[in-house]
Amino acid sequence: MARLKFLLAFFALIVCAAGVAGAWFYWKKFAQPELVVNRHISGKGEVLERPDLGRRHFEAALALIKEGELVSARDRLLYLMQYFPESATWPEARRIVGEVNMDLLLSKIPIPGKAEHTVKRGDALVTIARRSETTIDYIMRANGKISEFIFPDEVLTVYPLHFRAEIDLGKKKLTVLDGDAFFKEYDIVDVNLPADLKAPVATSVSERVAWHGDRPVDFTHPEYMNCSKWIRTGKIGLFIRQSEGPSGASGESRPYGVMVANEDLEELYTILRVSSKVDLVK
Repeated sequence: MARLKFLLAFFALIVCAAGVAGAWFYWKKFAQPELVVNRHISGKGEVLERPDLGRRHFEAALALIKEGELVSARDRLLYLMQYFPESATWPEARRIVGEVNMDLLLSKIPIPGKAEHTVKRGDALVTIARRSETTIDYIMRANGKISEFIFPDEVLTVYPLHFRAEIDLGKKKLTVLDGDAFFKEYDIVDVNLPADLKAPVATSVSERVAWHGDRPVDFTHPEYMNCSKWIRTGKIGLFIRQSEGPSGASGESRPYGVMVANEDLEELYTILRVSSKVDLVK
């Protein structure tokens, strides 16, 4: 009987030893290499942060920007945004993508959709903009014009503006999308909407208005480029406006709308045209 107990104890010891050996083998073969790959270990054995795998793409994109390779830099940053959302460089990559997109849109650099229109006798900016599905403001900014005058045989850059705007009240961001693709993001400075206007709301731009002094003006006005502007949607009380003061302002004079920085409104006024879709989300 004693011999049987000894054999059972010996067998149990072998099983335990095999388990320990198996655990050690798993640790050395699989677990430890995984930790080494995914974590930095300090000299004292302390676990530090995970390596930022998106940073090399970010730095490569900055190098491409310095070389003037805007399209390649933008595409590298979009890759970072898609596959490395945990990267500390992600917010700055998103900001730079927006700036590069706007630079590409307003420059003479060829991008898909951008075309040239040769002015013919009888042409006017308003008809060129309508036929090209763009805005007068885009034509003026992309071609460096400060007045409405155009001349026969003048070559103008045009681009069909099919952007849509998504207003996220929770994040206080206004994002412009080209279809489903990210184009640029803007900070919302202030919000003053009617109490009964609740997200989600799907609407579109119904009017774009420029003001000089106390009256509306159009692009033929000599001060048009310096006018204050706002964008009205088809939903009562949902405007996109320039920020006119501190967010704490109150009173009946405070206008309804979503307020952005003045320079941001100028860009939005340039790329959003009547009929552009606008979504209000939580």
